[in-house]
Amino acid sequence: MKKLREELIRIHKKNYRQNRKLIHENLGYNPGVEKYEKDYLRFLKKYEEISNKAELIKKVLSADLVFHGDYHTLKQSQHSVIRVLREIKGKRDIIMCLEMFHAADQKIVDRFMAGELPEKAFLEKIDYAKKWPFRWENWRPIIAFCRLNRIPVLGINNESNDVKGIEKLKQRDRFSARIIARKCIQHPGKLIYIVDGDYHIAPNHLPGNVQQLLESLDVPAKTLIIFQNAENLYWKLCSQGLEEADVLKISENMFCVMNTMPANKIQSYLNWLEYSQDAYFPVHKDWEGTYSEDRGVMVHEVVGTLADILDLEFPGDTLEHLEIYYPGDLGFMELVHSTPEFRGQLRLIRNKIKRGEGFLLEYERSGERAYLIYLANSNINMAAEEACHFLNAALRGPLQNSITPFDRFYRNVITECLGFFGSKFINEKRKSQTEHSLRIFVGQANKGELTDIDPDMVQTARLILQHFYLQRRTSAAEEFIRKFFDHYNSRSAVSRMFSTQLGYMLGNKLYYAVKRGEYPIKRIQDLFCEPFDTPMKAFESFLDINERVKKVKHVARM
Repeated sequence: MKKLREELIRIHKKNYRQNRKLIHENLGYNPGVEKYEKDYLRFLKKYEEISNKAELIKKVLSADLVFHGDYHTLKQSQHSVIRVLREIKGKRDIIMCLEMFHAADQKIVDRFMAGELPEKAFLEKIDYAKKWPFRWENWRPIIAFCRLNRIPVLGINNESNDVKGIEKLKQRDRFSARIIARKCIQHPGKLIYIVDGDYHIAPNHLPGNVQQLLESLDVPAKTLIIFQNAENLYWKLCSQGLEEADVLKISENMFCVMNTMPANKIQSYLNWLEYSQDAYFPVHKDWEGTYSEDRGVMVHEVVGTLADILDLEFPGDTLEHLEIYYPGDLGFMELVHSTPEFRGQLRLIRNKIKRGEGFLLEYERSGERAYLIYLANSNINMAAEEACHFLNAALRGPLQNSITPFDRFYRNVITECLGFFGSKFINEKRKSQTEHSLRIFVGQANKGELTDIDPDMVQTARLILQHFYLQRRTSAAEEFIRKFFDHYNSRSAVSRMFSTQLGYMLGNKLYYAVKRGEYPIKRIQDLFCEPFDTPMKAFESFLDINERVKKVKHVARM
């Protein structure tokens, strides 16, 4: 569907330009940093070919030095680091070099990695909030992985208050290069894995400094650079109809991972700016109100965008009946406890808040339908998904609770399917699990290769694989009821995850089917308006959608 695809690209470009403009307005013009950025961008004007995770991991394993670029405010950026580490675990001895830690604090870092310091004391001792103002929670999985697998972690940052602008950046590169080169010489055969800011890993910046030091000592070293989410490459892919690519090969020793949309990458920085005073130090709690209002506007914009894209006849005044709440909103729990329709959902609400999930609640207020969205954080995927749930709820009307647990289960699957489907129009790079990835996950769990893993996730993955197996054998509802009866009737976390992930995986395939013109928009409109309050309707629709999109292929997580 060429028209739909072109409209999506137009919207993403518009959002990207708006976000870029906001950043320039907030930070102003710095000629030194602009030049440093241009040096970085000149290596990202073109690519050789579409690659894949397997080729990238093969290159990582054959390298002596890996420079992995990081966009500090984007959680997905840090996720890509941990995903690579999991793939190479046990296949190479690794030394991690991280920009987030200062070399002067190395002894404290060593004590923490050895388990001699609790996390809170560690962060206080290194003055984390001032030296590295980005969310510790995004980095915790990387640090935990290194601690668990006894991977040494080195700080490569330093204080350089005597210089500013581009000289400060260059000085930082030279300082970090000395630490990296020294470790490369001291530990031949080990993989030195460096995670540093995007601009720093341009070949003539930090990697060039390291290479110059090693060459002066006649030490050969094979270097690999992993860029992330280069905007100009993404727009080039769009012009070629290849925007779904996840890994690009730029040259023999340079790759680029594409795991989010350009506008969402920039949005993560804008969200972070809302929490910072002149972009360096965390602000006080009294700033949170303004931030919440901005996120509310974002949800409203997403609703409007999705309604336009899918040509849904959505009454605009319905938004007046929507309230959006966030962690720390004191009136939220008071409203929940005082609303009769929520009393039976209190346990579910608490569990979702505890898990950091967003959700939509529907109720009646002064004789009219009202809606409440809770967003656990500023994640664009969460905001888009709940905006889509709201759109769905407003179009299909109040839910009937008299249906059977079986019908309720598949109604929830389709609700989650539509939520995930809609969120991909805002962030196409959002990925669900695949049957293949679940098989690998369960296999690793069975072999005991996974540590510190949630047993509920393992059980959920097994249930989904069993469901797929049964789908290939039969469409008889009684067979599914016999197999999954307990889960249809349960309100446990596993049962909720079971229906949610089934929906996510279906929504992911449905998105690509619609985008490629293999599934008509008219059927999507019908799904959004269908209340699924008659027996077997949700189950039959679930099977029908699966049958229509079963040949759709999409890339796995990277």
